[in-house]
Amino acid sequence: MAGVLGTLNTAKSGMNVSQVAIQTTSHNISNINTPGYSRQRVSQTASSPYSNPGLNSSLGAGQIGTGAQINDVTRIRNSFYDYQFRSESHEYGSTSVKYDYFKNIESIFNEPSDSAISSTLNNFFNSWNELSKDPESAGVKSVVLENAKYLTNSINNAFGKLESLEESLKSQQDYIMDEINLMLSQVEELDKNIKIVQGTGKSPNDMMDQRDSILDDLSFKLNISDKDVQNLLKETFDKNGKVTLEDLENSGLKISGELEGTTSMLKEIEGYKDSLITLSNTIIDAVNTAYKAGDDTKPSIFVKEDKKLISINKNITEDLDSFKIDADTALNLYNLKTEKININGKDMTINTFYNNVIQELGQSSAAVIRDESNQSKLLSNIDSSRSSVSGVSLDEEMISLVQLQHTYNANAKVMSTIDSLLDVVVNGLVR
Repeated sequence: MAGVLGTLNTAKSGMNVSQVAIQTTSHNISNINTPGYSRQRVSQTASSPYSNPGLNSSLGAGQIGTGAQINDVTRIRNSFYDYQFRSESHEYGSTSVKYDYFKNIESIFNEPSDSAISSTLNNFFNSWNELSKDPESAGVKSVVLENAKYLTNSINNAFGKLESLEESLKSQQDYIMDEINLMLSQVEELDKNIKIVQGTGKSPNDMMDQRDSILDDLSFKLNISDKDVQNLLKETFDKNGKVTLEDLENSGLKISGELEGTTSMLKEIEGYKDSLITLSNTIIDAVNTAYKAGDDTKPSIFVKEDKKLISINKNITEDLDSFKIDADTALNLYNLKTEKININGKDMTINTFYNNVIQELGQSSAAVIRDESNQSKLLSNIDSSRSSVSGVSLDEEMISLVQLQHTYNANAKVMSTIDSLLDVVVNGLVR
């Protein structure tokens, strides 16, 4: 009788394990499209056996198995791939920010094009050559002033757009810091809940997936694979309840990630703004000096106004008669196009200075585009390798489901057999 009942419990344990395994498989299939989800598997072992009493020993010559039991439901995850992903994602985060903003800077300068600074600069100087042929012509003078207007507009517009881009970057920095602090608070809360569940001897798989997903997103913002950065974030967040940009900058650590990308691009934009300031100041000084030719009674052609780098003197545009010039002066102004001037300690033409700025922009942008492409491919390959381990395969889960179904049916058949045996025993006693 004890043997029959024992066999019944053994079959029951097999059915229970199969039920949990089927539930786990169902959970995997349901989350096949869930970002960051790691497939789960039931960890099972044989339950403790008992000894069969023998004739000469209470322990018997051998042991009888009592079925199967579930140790835990574990997730399939390779921590090495996580480390690789987060070691590279911060580099991609930095590069992707630079990639986006360098494209914006290139569109601001819009070289080469008819409306770009280089074109308007050439048109401005070339118009002086035409004026040198007929310095008294009101029509040619108007053309010169119109080209001067286009030049000032192109420089001021580019500078204004750079300032707007700079403000956008600062706003993005604030947004990134808000995201970082939100993620840190989410990770802290998940850590608490994970420890509670682990204290019961179970694995909080879904919560660990959530934490890993957040850490993946956080790794794009800054370099969390660096132990020093990890310690800084934890200590600062635990102490102040948040982390500020100043905390990170004053740490002296290599932060990297999107945050570093925004900081780097702010410096880049500031450099291009400085170049436009130098360009406009050089044009103002060179053109006004050549135009006046030592006669300070003449009005300046270019002046500085509030919120503008360079503007045309309204006294000239409103009174064309005040725009007096001779052929030699007009020709000297035209020759500024090829005349070398000391700019930032180097002798070069105005066109050369500006072309160097655009050439540097092109080289920097090309390097960032190349890095972004390479980093994107590398990160994609790592993520693919990780998904091959942790991702849910529908084919595998369906095969597992069929196997579990057969296992469950087999254990149910054992219980049916035991039921028949018990029926013989019980009915036999009644008769």
